[in-house]
Amino acid sequence: MKTLIFLPFLFLFFVFPLNAEKNEKKQYSKYAFYSKCLDDALPQRINNGLVWICSNQAIEKLDFLINSRISSRGKCNDIYESHACILKKSQDAFKKYVDITCKENKYGGHSIYCEMMLKKDRLKWLDKTLGAR
Repeated sequence: MKTLIFLPFLFLFFVFPLNAEKNEKKQYSKYAFYSKCLDDALPQRINNGLVWICSNQAIEKLDFLINSRISSRGKCNDIYESHACILKKSQDAFKKYVDITCKENKYGGHSIYCEMMLKKDRLKWLDKTLGAR
């Protein structure tokens, strides 16, 4: 008898998630360029070529945003150590870090993905430290 009471609730438990999944548009985080690219490519099967294409597209967008955050602090004047100079030196060091970490194995298939992930983290750090929205 008690199980008959719970059957309608059990049915609703299974129906609502399916309905919500159908009607809900996929939400992406602020810098989810890679995920969006992969989702846009569906139903294509995910392979190394698609990973490379989506990683490159994401890197282009991330590079643009990183450069705009750094250039927003003005030009670097070598006479005195300005905030713009510190950011420029920091970015130069970051580029060397990416090269050593990801591009050392130039024939590795996923070095581009590594670069994308590091640049995404760099952009998040710049936004946090520079107060960007």
